[in-house]
Amino acid sequence: MAKIVQKGMWIEISSLNKEDKKNYLRAFTSFILGAVLLGVHLSHIGFLGDAPLAEPLLSEPWLLILRIAMIGLFLLGAYFYNRFYSTQDDFFKSYHNATFAGGAYGFLVFGSLLSIFSPYFNYHPNFYEFFLAFTAGTAVGAYYFYRKYIAE
Repeated sequence: MAKIVQKGMWIEISSLNKEDKKNYLRAFTSFILGAVLLGVHLSHIGFLGDAPLAEPLLSEPWLLILRIAMIGLFLLGAYFYNRFYSTQDDFFKSYHNATFAGGAYGFLVFGSLLSIFSPYFNYHPNFYEFFLAFTAGTAVGAYYFYRKYIAE
């Protein structure tokens, strides 16, 4: 079973059995490659209020292929993560649920604040800024779970 380390921010990969390690690393690799392609996509549409690149990196047919590949990699990562998750114990599943509940709270709290204050700064948040709010909440939820159930 997965051992939760780094104050709830990571799992110790060496604690996994062979099949779980393979599924986890496949999921992680798929998510990282998808994130690289997401970065290229964001450079074409703008991020955190920045304007898109004046000189696009890719032309439109290649950009469409990149976006399809990005979605495919994220779906592949989700598939392998689900295979990994289904073999874990209830403690890890509780950790997983706590981190994503923290993400939902982060989306509500940080996202609401972002939305409320954005007109005063002439800023228009989009999906990616709200995703960062979710990510911040996920980190808070993982740390809270670690402090409450592991660090004792």
